[in-house]
Amino acid sequence: MVVARVLLFFSFTYRRKAHFCALVHWYIRESDEREEDTGMWVVRLERIRGGDPLLDVISAKSIVRGAHLLPVHGNSRVPERFSHFNALSSYKSFFVNHFADHHTEELILG
Repeated sequence: MVVARVLLFFSFTYRRKAHFCALVHWYIRESDEREEDTGMWVVRLERIRGGDPLLDVISAKSIVRGAHLLPVHGNSRVPERFSHFNALSSYKSFFVNHFADHHTEELILG
């Protein structure tokens, strides 16, 4: 499984067949092992040469489910006026929370 951030859902018709797609930024694991203290994988935005996030178009049918990402805060405090609207842009890495619900845990851990 891989994690992606959906930026846009769209569709188009080609030869009379509708194609439902999503424009995504990909996340990659920081390590092949889960983080020791939490037991969760840590992911960060995958970047291309030059530092821009990797952008891709995928079939909406390939999306399995939503992922619950928890920001890796480190030792700093979250500012009082911090808005959740820009959380995915404000942090460099995230925990993939497989404890969110039973289905997520089964899907990720098998």
